Amino acid sequence: MKQLFVLALLSISLLSACGGRTPDPVAEVQPGDSALTCAQLRSDITANTRAIEGLVKEQETKTAQNIVAGTAGAFLLVPWFFMDMKGAAGDEARAYQRRNEALVSRYNGMDCKPEMKLAKPAAQKPAAQTE
Repeated sequence: MKQLFVLALLSISLLSACGGRTPDPVAEVQPGDSALTCAQLRSDITANTRAIEGLVKEQETKTAQNIVAGTAGAFLLVPWFFMDMKGAAGDEARAYQRRNEALVSRYNGMDCKPEMKLAKPAAQKPAAQTE
């Protein structure tokens, strides 16, 4: 009986790693970037920022679903099959962030006006210093 339980637990662990979609990150530098105008760069940066916001919301939703599935899985085991273990949204959001950094660097290097700066994601903001 103990061997059956261990085998079932191992099988569930292996199969749960298959859950979730595969990340499809955007390339940091793409062909044609050097030909983009200031307006096109601003447009791409805005579009990427919206994509990041959507992916962050998706990641938050997946995290909440994983918590629920993990808790229910402690009792029923079946919900573990529905957990997203790949974190595709987070990987894609980081790729868009790197792309935005490269585009902002190109934008500012072309002396486009107004100068752009990227806001740091909430998770990467430094802690407030107290004096």
